[in-house]
Amino acid sequence: MKIDLNHSIGFNINKTANLLNSSFNQKLQPHGIALEQRATLEILEFEKDVTQTKIAQILGKDKTTISRTLKTLEKKGFVKKEELDKRTYLIKLTKLGEEVLKNSSSTVQEFRTKMSAKLTQEEINTFLNTLEKFVSTLNEEKWKNLLIIYI
Repeated sequence: MKIDLNHSIGFNINKTANLLNSSFNQKLQPHGIALEQRATLEILEFEKDVTQTKIAQILGKDKTTISRTLKTLEKKGFVKKEELDKRTYLIKLTKLGEEVLKNSSSTVQEFRTKMSAKLTQEEINTFLNTLEKFVSTLNEEKWKNLLIIYI
């Protein structure tokens, strides 16, 4: 059986995501920040009482990946940690983190505008709804697999 990757949803989503991340990272490079780092800073700007766990949940990443991102952001002086208890820290933006968000916001807005320029609002809504269905299905599968382990 021959596999046609051009008709594979997962392959195309992954290929598109990689290209999107690479392009976006190139645009953010002059600001000294990468896409995932900026997304983390945006979460800190708009969410309250942010912990490493909360960031991981929002971004759909594991805690180890977020830990590395936070260490990098801390070294750059963009974030600081405030201890809640021995195992939990609140993550806060520093003034420098606020500046990098502000300075890179026009780059982000230009990129977002360019990415949606050839799409109607209806197409964007349909695309986002479709992705949401995939995420929902994948989350159901994830739980189903966990239930099989415990049953």
